Amino acid sequence: MSAGRKRVPLYIVPPGRQGPDADDADLARALMAGEPWAHAATWNRFAPLVFNMASRSLGSQDEAEDITQEVFYRLFARVKTLCKPESLRSFIVSFAIRILKWDLRRKRAGRWLALFEPKELPDTPSGEADPEARDILRRFYRILDELGTRERLVFSLRHLESMTFAEIATAMEISLSTVKRAHARAVLDVTRWIASDKDLAGFFEERQGPYGA
Repeated sequence: MSAGRKRVPLYIVPPGRQGPDADDADLARALMAGEPWAHAATWNRFAPLVFNMASRSLGSQDEAEDITQEVFYRLFARVKTLCKPESLRSFIVSFAIRILKWDLRRKRAGRWLALFEPKELPDTPSGEADPEARDILRRFYRILDELGTRERLVFSLRHLESMTFAEIATAMEISLSTVKRAHARAVLDVTRWIASDKDLAGFFEERQGPYGA
């Protein structure tokens, strides 16, 4: 993210009287009905969620902004396909994961991702971060870059978003057993790669390891 630019804001426009008070189901129905306040209210409520998920998964705030815009562009175009209005949050998360998967595959196909060095790292503002901590994060994201698309998403959703295996399976539209296999492969690879980097290994050992079931 370049100097002077800000993260996706919590509120981009005044949401109107109904926006903050509507529950997810009412908000979804308003979107499908074309209510004029609903688009802004949906963005205000869910854009921070999508942005933070993309930022942590990709290791780049600039990329996360683009992904967030793309998610909501596609969401608003296809919201009428939502069968259960009360599932609006899950619907948006699934959209975000599909677009993240597409983005990661596109980069891997062009050998972009393996060479990409994030300019901004999640939760480490450039003016305040410890340079050593930023270097550790860069090296960690380079390790994640080596994972396959499915393995990276499963690993990120499990360990960076704290989602359960069942939640990941639903969001990614794959079986629970597939999620568990992808997670096991990712943990095995990441653990092996971290063990080969003395500084990274020491960092995670001090925190009793980042991985679990």
